[in-house]
Parts: sequence; C-alpha cells; structure tokens
Amino acid sequence: MKHISTETHSTDIEPAKAKITIGERSSKGELVVKGVATAVAAATIIETGKSVITTLAKHPLVMFSLGIAAGFLTHKYRKEIILITSKTAEQSKDFVLRQKENLKDLIAESQEAVEQKDDAK
Repeated sequence: MKHISTETHSTDIEPAKAKITIGERSSKGELVVKGVATAVAAATIIETGKSVITTLAKHPLVMFSLGIAAGFLTHKYRKEIILITSKTAEQSKDFVLRQKENLKDLIAESQEAVEQKDDAK
C-alpha cells in the first residue's frame, strides 16, 4: 500500500518580475504604428457598421420593430423626458443671461480701460 502524504512543500521560487514602466515614453515609430493600427480598426468597424445598418434599414420589419421600440420607450419614460427637457431649457436660459452679463461687464471694463488711456495722454 502506498502512503499518501498530506504535507505541503513550499519552494523558494521567486515570482516573475514584471517590468512596470510608468511614464516611459514610446518611440515615435511605436506611436505611428499604434495610430495607424487604430485608424485601420476604426475604418473597418465603421465600414462594417454602415453595411449592416444599410442592410437592416432596407427591411421593413426591422424598421417597424425599431419604431415600436422607440415609441414604447418614449411612452414609458415620457415624464422623465419632459422633466429633463424643461430643466435643460431653464439651464440654457440661465446660461444665456450669465453670458450677457459677462459680456456687458467685459465691454464696461474695456471702455474704462480706453477712457483711462485717453486720460493718461
């Protein structure tokens, strides 16, 4: 009969040292390659998406179901949509008023600066 040991043995193996390079600059070649690869990937995704959307847009059933889904979601969240729209309208009015005040202040300051220059001469 074989004896099965339940002891655990630990070994003194050093963990693999990962080279962490924070702040290390990439060479210009690496940056160019990364940029080109990103552009190629983005172009491929866009072209694929266009063909898929074009194909789906030609099917009436898909367009009908998208319309139903949009109508359902609009009806379901109509109160939130109205609330957000009204808040946005109020904020935009406040923003325009603040910008008008800032513009008036800026014009007044520039006129004062011109008057001070005229007085100095």
